[in-house]
Amino acid sequence: MKHLTRALALTALVMMAAPGCSESQPAKLAEVQTDIALLGKFITLHPAPLEAKWSITPIGTEGGLGPTDNELWAVLRYSEADLATISRALKAGAALPQVTVDAPPTWLLAEADLSRFKHGTDYVFEGPIFPSAPFTSDVYTIGFALELPDGRVLIHSGST
Repeated sequence: MKHLTRALALTALVMMAAPGCSESQPAKLAEVQTDIALLGKFITLHPAPLEAKWSITPIGTEGGLGPTDNELWAVLRYSEADLATISRALKAGAALPQVTVDAPPTWLLAEADLSRFKHGTDYVFEGPIFPSAPFTSDVYTIGFALELPDGRVLIHSGST
């Protein structure tokens, strides 16, 4: 019972800090952000990237997923040494066969040149892609990550 009470208290704290719990915050975070420190409040960033572009958008519908679920998209640039560290951490997880996404945010389509992943109306990310485990946090626990051809790392993660 003590563990359940502690878990419920922790869940309440996380929900109060989560981006989906504020009426104004999701709209603001849906815009492209570059603040690495703020991004570090949502996902794990060890080592810290040199640059980041990211957004968080609400997903789901009443009666289904959401309405307080969110998805996070980020493109991170690391130093060569840190990229090698991240690459090893990603490859420590089992590669995913593929991940299909309805529609990444508009800013990301040009930023990461996602046209090669477009299949019909969906975007199909195929290997090598890995679970986003090195970036997971208490809120953003599911997702994938991949290294882009220019050495940046693309992350897609969701809160549930």
